[in-house]
This record gives sequence, structure tokens and C-alpha cells, in this order.
Amino acid sequence: MDRTEEDMKFIGFIGIFNQSFKTIFSSKKIFTQITLSFILPLAIIFIIQFELTQHVFWKINNNSLPYDTHISREATAIEWLYYALFTFVYYIFLTLFSVLSTASVIFTVASIYINREVVFRDVLKVIPNAWKRLCITFIFIYIALFIYNVIVSVVIAILRAILGFTSASLIVMSVILVLFVFVFLYLSLVCQLASVVTVLENIYGFNALKKGKDLANGKKLVGMGIAFVLYGFLVGLVVVYLLFVEYGDEVFKWALIWRVMMGILCGVLFLVWLLVFIVNQTVLYLVCKSYHREAIDKVGLSTFLSAYMGETVVYPRSGEEIQLGRPQPPSNQIGIGVEIKSFKILCKMNLNTTNM
Repeated sequence: MDRTEEDMKFIGFIGIFNQSFKTIFSSKKIFTQITLSFILPLAIIFIIQFELTQHVFWKINNNSLPYDTHISREATAIEWLYYALFTFVYYIFLTLFSVLSTASVIFTVASIYINREVVFRDVLKVIPNAWKRLCITFIFIYIALFIYNVIVSVVIAILRAILGFTSASLIVMSVILVLFVFVFLYLSLVCQLASVVTVLENIYGFNALKKGKDLANGKKLVGMGIAFVLYGFLVGLVVVYLLFVEYGDEVFKWALIWRVMMGILCGVLFLVWLLVFIVNQTVLYLVCKSYHREAIDKVGLSTFLSAYMGETVVYPRSGEEIQLGRPQPPSNQIGIGVEIKSFKILCKMNLNTTNM
């Protein structure tokens, strides 16, 4: 990265995207290897889950409750059992490759930030040391998202029961929907920062989420704006996939070859989206650390990253952070401290000269 620590805290919405793409293009080889090894399987898992939900578990997908009275669309108990088993297996593989992708990309971006040369075999050494902490953090992220979804579902169900389907209810539901989107973007921002904290600091789980919440302060609108753009692009990509690939023969009368080509294009764009998403959250983390004047000591960070390579690292006591946690004093205080120290040295030298 071509930015100093002082410059990082002033990077805004456009600057974070710009810095993310610069980081990717500056190390195309290593990011290509990570994408093909970890992000590609993750994308395939997403696509398999999407297709199976659309075609195999379509009854459950259309029925939010198992007691739907419409016989032709009613899911049986065995279908719900299969769906539960499929969902369980899906989340296992989702967590596995999310951990691999997240750990490898964050480690690579951090190495590039400190101008440390990184090769793919170094990335592979990260996984055994980071996967347990990331899994714990992801579990807390899943719990937070589950609580969010439960609250949204309950509120919507209560409002529908009270207001029905009148025009007033549509207005209220629209306002509630905007509010929930705002909350989702903020929750997503905190979860993204928590993932980076887990890899680059000696914090994980619920404490990582708390640290992510603290880091988000001051850059909240920037982070939420980035999340809005990224998720908006993803929603648009899904719509294009449904219109031109999934139902391309019915909507546009497309031949199979054109649908396949469009599907490949959507898959490539989805791979790029996943990579940019993780790189973006790492750059945002560095910006938030600089904004809060928490010293990003490149030597200390290099030492911490060396722990993933099997080198010896002395961890701090409980309650202390690693290399990135101490607040950085303002530059004027640093200058005053240097001047006082220099004055003391000069006085001591003059005193010694007088005694001689």
C-alpha cells in the first residue's frame, strides 16, 4: 500500500475502494491463487445452495411455515428433515471455506501493508493457527444474524396481524424495512471488522464483535455505505442470474448456450465480488485503526504475522492487545516530547562540560 498511517485515517468511501483494487492488482498472482483455492469452492457452495433451494426444496422455499394448507405446495415432514440436514451440511462447508478465504486474504493484505513478501505456502501456514479463533467469531456472528432475523420476522408478523394488507400497512412496512436495512448494514460492518480483528489481533468471539463495534465509530457511515454498494451489486447480480440464466428461456427465449455463457460471467463476477468484499473489510479495518489513533506498528504487525509462520512470538497478558491496540498520541505531543528530551540531553552535556 502506498499510504502512510497518517494518511490512512483520511481515506473515505472512494479511497477505500481505490486502495482495495490497488492492493489486488499489485499482487495479482497470490490473490489469483487464493481465489482459485479457497474463494472458488466458497462460490460453488453458494451456487449449489441457491440451486437446490430453487429446484429441490422449492416447497419449503415457498412455504415459510410447515403447516401451509395448500396441498400442492405443502412440504412433508421428511422433506423438512432433508432440508434441515442439507442446511446443517451447508453451514459446515460455508464456515470451513469462509474461514479459509477470510484468513488467507486478511493475512495477505496485512503482509502487503507492511511490505512483507508473501507466497502461497505462507498463506497455507496461516490456517492451522487462525481457524479456531475465526470459527468461534463466526459462531457469534451467526448468533447475531439469527437474532436479527428472528426480530425482523416477529415484528413483520405482528404488524401484518395488526394492520393487515391495507395501504397504511404498506407505508408502515416500507418504513420498517428501511430501518431494518439500516440495522443490517451496521451489523454487517461490525461483523466484517470483527473478522479482521480475529486474524490480526489476539481477540476473538464476542470480544471481537465488541472491538469491531468500537472501531466502527467515526467511520460508520463510510463502512455502511461500502456495505450498501457491495450488497446492492450482489442483489443486482442475483437478479441478472435469475432473469438471464435461471429463467432465460421463458423470459427472453434465450438458447442454452447463451444462458451458459451468462452463467459463467455471473460466476466470475461473484468470485471477484467475494475477493473485493474481504479485501475491502481489511482496508477498512486499517482505516478505522488509524482514525482512532491506535498505533499500527508495522514492525509489531510483522512480528505478529510471523507467528503464523511458526516463529516464536510473546503474547501479551490478558486484557492487552497485540501490536495494533495502543492509542497513538497526537503528533504535536510527540514533537513536544522530543524537544523536552533533547533539552535534557543538552543540559546534561553542559553540566558535564562545566564540571570538567
